[in-house]
Amino acid sequence: MASDFLTVPAPPPEPGGPAAARPAPDATSNATRLLCAGTYLDPVYRAGVIRELLTHRYRVVAPSYGYDAVPVLAHALAARRLQRIRLAVLAAGAAVTFLLMVVGALNGFTALLAVLWLLWFTAFLRRVVTLQTLTRRLSVPDGTGRRGRGFDGSYPEHTELTPELVAKIKREQTSDGTVIRYGGYKPFVGAGTQVRRWSNAELLIGAPLGAFDGRPGAVPSPASGGQEPKRKDVIPFTTEELTAYVADRMTARLRSQARPAQRIEGLAVERSTFTTAVTTLRGVAEPTPEELDRLDGRWEDVHGTGRTYLCLRVGSWDQELVTTAFVGFDLKGNTLHTEFYSYVLAPVRASFQLVDRLPAALDERLLIRLAWHTLRGTPHSAVRSAAAKAAGARLLPRLPWTKERIRVPQPADSSEFGLGRYADAVLNRGAVTSVREMATSSHFHVFFQETDTIKYTQIVERQFLHVVRDFLYEHNVDLTEHEARQTNILNNYGHNNSFVNGDNNTTNSGTQNFGGPAGGQGAGAA
Repeated sequence: MASDFLTVPAPPPEPGGPAAARPAPDATSNATRLLCAGTYLDPVYRAGVIRELLTHRYRVVAPSYGYDAVPVLAHALAARRLQRIRLAVLAAGAAVTFLLMVVGALNGFTALLAVLWLLWFTAFLRRVVTLQTLTRRLSVPDGTGRRGRGFDGSYPEHTELTPELVAKIKREQTSDGTVIRYGGYKPFVGAGTQVRRWSNAELLIGAPLGAFDGRPGAVPSPASGGQEPKRKDVIPFTTEELTAYVADRMTARLRSQARPAQRIEGLAVERSTFTTAVTTLRGVAEPTPEELDRLDGRWEDVHGTGRTYLCLRVGSWDQELVTTAFVGFDLKGNTLHTEFYSYVLAPVRASFQLVDRLPAALDERLLIRLAWHTLRGTPHSAVRSAAAKAAGARLLPRLPWTKERIRVPQPADSSEFGLGRYADAVLNRGAVTSVREMATSSHFHVFFQETDTIKYTQIVERQFLHVVRDFLYEHNVDLTEHEARQTNILNNYGHNNSFVNGDNNTTNSGTQNFGGPAGGQGAGAA
């Protein structure tokens, strides 16, 4: 069984492909390592990873902020394969034992002992291989660069992890300059929890003429009995020009041109378009896996909901904490509308960090303890496994004609005659969650992780407002309204926000209670 866990480097992208210019994003980050470890430590998470990335491969993969989804899926498949090998060996051994009992080579008591020994031995081997994988392949790198001495971004081979699937995940998880297709209420899928938002609309009025503008200076205002001050002509601009200006200036001020001690090394500035991905399958009531696989390139957006946002992302704590600001602009008439949404990906669950506390070597004493704990836990494990299989058999019957069927949720049918049963299938192919969001902790592990969320949000917000001010100044826009609104936004951080609960329909005023074991006040609300 140990041979199934030989790791291979991630395959390079195809020449000329969408990701050919750069490697997989954050393939060796600590967040990636912990997510891979979580597939061995949490069976529910393992099943969720396989469901989102493999079973429901007709869905778009959510953007991967600070991690690479390919190694996570590979290790989830390896952990599932290890479990299946154990069950196959157990079933084969039980069948051989039963055959020997039938032919008279074994009596009933001896056969029972053989089955019990097989039950314990296969469970013991599975635990040994799992522990060895966690301590050698998924531990913190030791800095020597030797294979098997820590996580290096490589992942196990698996027949279901085909080159086509790897290319699909790598292509869709990349958010730089691409179209992100979401399937739920929130367009910013994969970014975590919203912690702050605001919007602003300001009139684009020309700045007053000054004494050195080539024309007479400002004249007295009407309040003093004079005339309206003469103003400059606003230099026309587009939202694309403003977005590009903000992206360049933010990158320069926070990273490329900043002094080394003041740089934000984990800063990423990207621009993406967010749109829905709902496809109507004409003449199909329930799609088959073959029909789902043939949907590549068929996209529908009947309402034209695509919106372009600039993504300002800061990855810290070795990508365990990711703070992201999405900013968007729109010009309608003589008004510039600005949107600002801040999200945070909190650290990975503390239970996944168990991998960092495991012993570095499997010595005799540890193997003896492992054997004893396997013996104690085998009865409970067998009962739990049997109960889970019985429940699964009731909920998901594996009949021959439903073996390969994938149930696709359809819109609720409230018509009088239940006419929805005759309608064409509607397939929501957008991303609804990411494997990183599935593993996010409900609390910050360290106080300074919470304060860093506030810090990076405020830094990005302050620099963003200043850059927009510079752009408007260069285009002869009166800055009086902008500066007043900027002051109001900065002075009301954490007080004038709203937190969207659960189904995104209930809005409460105040700050978000996110982080801290005691449920202390968080970074602000969304």
